[in-house]
Parts: sequence; structure tokens; C-alpha cells
Amino acid sequence: MNAIMQQLVNNKINSLTPGELLNLANQYNIQLTQQQAEKVISIIRSEQIDVANQAQVQRMIQRLQTEVDPYVSSVIQQLLQQFSQYL
Repeated sequence: MNAIMQQLVNNKINSLTPGELLNLANQYNIQLTQQQAEKVISIIRSEQIDVANQAQVQRMIQRLQTEVDPYVSSVIQQLLQQFSQYL
């Protein structure tokens, strides 16, 4: 069961659109601009994300800190934590 949930979460993250990311951010009362959402999605799409791979997730968070900004990085980290509760 856990493997199925992990696959569902991975599929959702890897197919996320900027609009969906903005909706998620709004749902959790997190400020995010369209431009930031687009940059985040381009970073996420640069490799297949596996939420169970902590090294990969940390590498992505580091990229977000340097390529977007630390605030956006912390926002995405919060959203990933929301997803990880289902694993």
C-alpha cells in the first residue's frame, strides 16, 4: 500500500503544472507568484522526483534556494511535507 501511495505522490509531483502549484500554495495560504511557480516546475521537471529519495529532494531544495530564492525553497519544502504525510 505504501508503495502505491508513493507512486501516486511521485506521479503528481512530476506532472504538476504551474497553475496547480499556485492552487496548492493558495490552499495552504502560501504566497507564490506565477513566475516563481514556473521556475519551480522547470526545476522539478529537470529530473524525475522520487519523494522517498531524501538526497534527491534535498538537492532539489538546494537548487530552489539558489535558482529561485530561499523563501520559495521553504514553501516547496512545506508542500512536500504535506505530500509526505501520505507515505
